[in-house]
Amino acid sequence: MDDKQFEKRMELLKKSYDRIEPQLDPEAVFAQIEAENAMQQTEQSNTTQKPPSKWQKPAVWIASIASVLLVGVLVSSYVINQTTTGQTVEQEQEYDEWLSNVTKKYQEKREQMRKELDIPEKEFSEISSVQSADDNFSDLTKRSELILDRRNNDSLKRLEKDILENLQTPRELIQQIETYEDPMSFEESNYFYSNYHYLAEDIASYYSNKLTQYEKVLSQQPKSFPAELNQLIASANKQYLELQYNGQSYSFRPNPVFGKDAPEYIERLHPDVLGYFKYLATGSLLVGGDLRYSIEDSATILRLYEQTLLGDDSTENDNYNLLKGEFENTWLAIFKGTQTDPIRTNSGQYKSEYVDLLAIIANGEYGEAMRETAQVILNEIKLTGQSKTLDQLTTYDIWMGILHLREDIFMQTQDGTTSIAINDNWIEQTKLLYNAFVVTKDDAMIDTLDPINIVSLFLYAYGINDREVAQKLLSDDVDINTVVQFKGMENFTALHEIGESPLDIRATVKSEAHKVIGQQLSFKLTSVVTENGGTRYLISAINK
Repeated sequence: MDDKQFEKRMELLKKSYDRIEPQLDPEAVFAQIEAENAMQQTEQSNTTQKPPSKWQKPAVWIASIASVLLVGVLVSSYVINQTTTGQTVEQEQEYDEWLSNVTKKYQEKREQMRKELDIPEKEFSEISSVQSADDNFSDLTKRSELILDRRNNDSLKRLEKDILENLQTPRELIQQIETYEDPMSFEESNYFYSNYHYLAEDIASYYSNKLTQYEKVLSQQPKSFPAELNQLIASANKQYLELQYNGQSYSFRPNPVFGKDAPEYIERLHPDVLGYFKYLATGSLLVGGDLRYSIEDSATILRLYEQTLLGDDSTENDNYNLLKGEFENTWLAIFKGTQTDPIRTNSGQYKSEYVDLLAIIANGEYGEAMRETAQVILNEIKLTGQSKTLDQLTTYDIWMGILHLREDIFMQTQDGTTSIAINDNWIEQTKLLYNAFVVTKDDAMIDTLDPINIVSLFLYAYGINDREVAQKLLSDDVDINTVVQFKGMENFTALHEIGESPLDIRATVKSEAHKVIGQQLSFKLTSVVTENGGTRYLISAINK
C-alpha cells in the first residue's frame, strides 16, 4: 500500500468516525467500513488492476477494530463523565438545600433556647453545652460526604433531629420523660440522667454565678428582692432549678424530682436512679466536716443513695463514684460525730440520743448496709461503755456494707435466717481480713467479728494450712487435728445460720469436694468474755 492508498484509508476511517451516532453501534461501523473498503477497491481495480496485498485486509480490520475501540473508550468516558458530573451537581444542590434548611432550623431553635433561659447572646454562646452544640453542628455540616451518603434513606431526618436535640433546655429534657413508657426501666432512667445532669448543672452554674452580686439581699425576705433577682429566680425555677443555701453560700440546684413543682410524670423514673437525682438536688451533705441537715434527714437521704449504689451495675462511672464517696463520708460522720454535734458528753460517755440512733440504724430504718455495723457498735457500748469497732471505723468499713449487699452475699432464707454466698468477692474480703490479722497480730480484731465472719476466717486460714491462726478461732474443746483437711475456701458454696441461733453455722460443700469433706461442715460457736470485758466468739464444735 503506497502513500496515496494509506491517505485514502485514513480518510475513510475519518468519514466513518464522523458518521458515528451518539449511541455507538459497532456492527454498523464495521458494515460501513466494509462498504467504503469495497468501493475503494473497485476504484483501484479500474485504474491499476493490481491485486491486493496479502496483509491489506487484515490491516484494515486491525485498524478498524482499533478505531472502534478507541472511539468506544472516548464515547464511554464522555458518557460516564457526563453522568458523574450530573450526579455531583444534583448531590451538591441537594446538600445545599438540606444544609440551608437545617441551618435555619438550628438558628431558630438556638434563639428559642436562649430566650427561654433569658441569657444574653454573648454569655449564652460561652456556656459549655451551647459551645459543644455549636461545634458539633459546625463540624457536621462540613462533612458533606457523610450527609450525601445518607440522602436516600431516613438517616437525614434522624441526623437533623439529633442536631436540634442538642439545643434543649433542662425543662424540655424533663418533659421528654412523658414520652417514655410507665414505668421506665433502670437502664432508660439511668441513660436519661446521664444526658440530663450535664446540661442541668451547666445552666445551674450560670444562674448561680449571677447570684454573687445579690449576696447582701439574699438573706432578706423575698419581697425585698430587686426585680432583676426575682427575674433570675423565676427563669431558674422554670428549669426546675431551686435556690438553696448550703450554710456558706447561695446557689441553684437542679431538682426536677423532689421539688414542689415536680411534674407528675416524673414518677415514671425507676426508683433505683433517684439517688443520683437527690445528689444532684442537694450536693454534698457535708460542709466543712459538719452535716448540712439533721442526722435523721441525712440518714434518710443516705438510704436513697444506698438503693442507687445497689441498683447500678456500672460501678466505674463518675456519677457512681461521687455517690459512693458521699455515702461513705456522710455515714462515717454520723457514726463518729462532728465537731458541732459530738456523740459524747463532756465526761466522755456516749450521749443517750446517740445510743438511741444506733438502735434505729440497727433496726434497718435507714437501710440495710449499716445495720450490722450499728448493731456491733451498740452491743460493745452496752457491754463495756466503749466500742473498738467505732474507734477503728473507716470509710472502707462503710463500703463493705454496700459490697455485702451488692454481691448478694447476704441472702434471706425461707425461715428468716441469714445466709452468705461464698463467692470470689467474699473470699477476697476474708483474705483481706486474714492478711490484716497476720500483719497486726492484734487479737482485738477477732473481738469485733460476728459468728459468720469467725467461721469464714477459720475456713480461709485452715484452707491455706495456717493452723496457728485457725487455732486462735477454736475453743479448748476442739482438737484441730480431728478436722478434715481441705484445700482452700473455694471448696464451699455458702454459710447458713441454723435455725434461730446465730451461733450455729453450716458451711455447704461443693459437690466435687463431697468425697473429701462431706456434704457440709457444721460449726457451733460460743461467746466468751475477754480480759478487757469484751465479747469474743469462738468455735466450740465442728461436725460433719
